[in-house]
This record gives sequence, C-alpha cells and structure tokens, in this order.
Amino acid sequence: MNKKLIIGGAVGFFVFLLVAAGGFFGYMMFSKLSEYQKLGNLTEIKQLSKEHEEILKKQKETDSKMESLHKEFSVYRAKTVSAAVKRAERKVETISASFTPLSGAYVIAATATQEQLEICQDIQALIQFEMKYFETSDPTLLMQQEEVCGTFIEEKILPLFKYQMLRVRASLTGSLGHLRPEAEQKFKDAQDLLKRWEVPVNPELDKYIRF
Repeated sequence: MNKKLIIGGAVGFFVFLLVAAGGFFGYMMFSKLSEYQKLGNLTEIKQLSKEHEEILKKQKETDSKMESLHKEFSVYRAKTVSAAVKRAERKVETISASFTPLSGAYVIAATATQEQLEICQDIQALIQFEMKYFETSDPTLLMQQEEVCGTFIEEKILPLFKYQMLRVRASLTGSLGHLRPEAEQKFKDAQDLLKRWEVPVNPELDKYIRF
C-alpha cells in the first residue's frame, strides 16, 4: 500500500514537473513571439534587414572613399609643400641674379613666365582634386583660373626685353666693344642658374643675348 502511494506520488510529481516545464516553455515562446511582433510582420522584418545591409554597404563605401581621400590629400599636400620649398629657395637666388646689370632682365623674364605657369598649374590641380573627391566645381574658381592662366605674361615681357637688348647692343659698339665678352659671360651665368633651377627659357629671349 505504501509502495503504491510512493509510486503514485512520484508519478504525480513527475507529471507536475512536465506540466510546469511545458508552461514555462510556452511562456518563453509567447514572450519571444511578442518581441518579434513588436518589430512587425515577417515582410517588415525582411525590409528592415535589407535596409540595414544597404546602410552597412554605404558605410563601407564611405569609409573606403575617406581612406582614399586621406591618402590622396597626403600626396597632394606633400607635393605642394615640396614645390613651395623649392620655389622659395629658387626665389632667393634668382632675385639676387635679377640685380645683375644686363642679364638681370633675362632672369626676370624667364622666372616670371615660369612662376605664372606654376600658379596656373596649382589652380588646375586644386580644381581636379575637388572634382575627383567632392564631384563639385566652383564656377568662381573656374573663372579665376582663366584669369591666371590667360595672363600671357610672356607676350608682354618679350617686346620689352627685345627693346632693352637692342639698346644694349647698340651701346656696345666702338670704344665699348671690349665690354661684349663680359656682357655675354653674364648671360652665360644667368643661363646656368636658370638651368640649375629647371626654369625653361623661351628661345626668343636667347636671340637677343649675343652681342
């Protein structure tokens, strides 16, 4: 009799545990289902998942573009600073040479033309950089580019240099003829200076430095 009671009690307790476990599991499933229902139906969840993937994709593209921009700007900055240092050092020597009688005008004409070209190239590089990474171009900047690149300073310098050299050539005649070798040497020194600093010289200038 006692055995039957013990067995019956054990079975009853086991059944109770099963019912309790089933109830707890059902409660947990109901809670999870409620949480999913708060997010919306299956279609809405799929749409949210798709939008999330798109956001992650765009974020990855943006990060890649920013990394590329940073690298390109570092290169752009290094080139700009390096060119500025070179120009500053060049200016020190060429401005001193510009005070040399006769050949000074030759140095001024060549360096002024080169400096104007470099300024034009700087603006063009800036515009290209902006268009490449920001896909924009400021109309005002484009107009300013034309103002700089369309200066044609060389066309204004050449006639002035030609007139001055013709006067010098005329003066180095007769009793002053012995000064011609010295004058030509000054121009030779000026040519060497400009060549060392990689400043090109218009062939038209060279036509008037032989006496």
